[in-house]
Amino acid sequence: MNQSRSHRTRRCAFVPGIAVSMAALLIFASSGIAAPADPGEKIVKSLCVRCHRIEGKPAPRRTKKAPDLIWAGNKYQRDWLVAWLQNPEFKHYPVGYDFRPERKKRHLSLPVDQAKAVTDFLATHKDARIKEGVMKPGTPEQLERGGKLYREHGCQNCHLTPAKTAKGYAGGTSSTSFIKLNERLQADWIYRFNQNPNDFEPDSGAYIPKPPLPDEDIYAITAYMMTLK
Repeated sequence: MNQSRSHRTRRCAFVPGIAVSMAALLIFASSGIAAPADPGEKIVKSLCVRCHRIEGKPAPRRTKKAPDLIWAGNKYQRDWLVAWLQNPEFKHYPVGYDFRPERKKRHLSLPVDQAKAVTDFLATHKDARIKEGVMKPGTPEQLERGGKLYREHGCQNCHLTPAKTAKGYAGGTSSTSFIKLNERLQADWIYRFNQNPNDFEPDSGAYIPKPPLPDEDIYAITAYMMTLK
């Protein structure tokens, strides 16, 4: 199960602590383009779009420099994103988004006011295919069913998964980490992604059971995933 393959976040090759506001102003001034009035938009369009797309149609992972932020408003939980942008130590992809050494450098970090501004701007980027309020906390029966399906379909083979081990986790590293998933991603995003990952990342290589699982099973798996801490 690939979530997050939609959850992949690349390591953009920026230096921590860069003076973002000044850099943004210089870029717009030299290009002759009027700088956006929204401070978050200014930062995103001057720096983030060097690696991330914020508009357009879904595209295969192999064609992109970094994960899409087209639907960031559906995908990330606000408090987590604000905190992560200030201290991006958590690795979404343990071995890097595309396995290239130059993409494993530490992501740009922002001061708190800029992190909030960027998060607020990205919150406006949503996808109409993701219906909000669909996912609810799972019942005990759903969580038990979801955990069983998660293991049976080998989701942990590609995704780091919290576990009672010395390190606190187990699993593969070829896809996005599911550690702290419950505070990082929005349940409705995971649910819709799990229904058909290729809707968001064509040719993603995500494992899709054949025949596809019934929707109640996808719901149960998603509910279980939202318990992963």
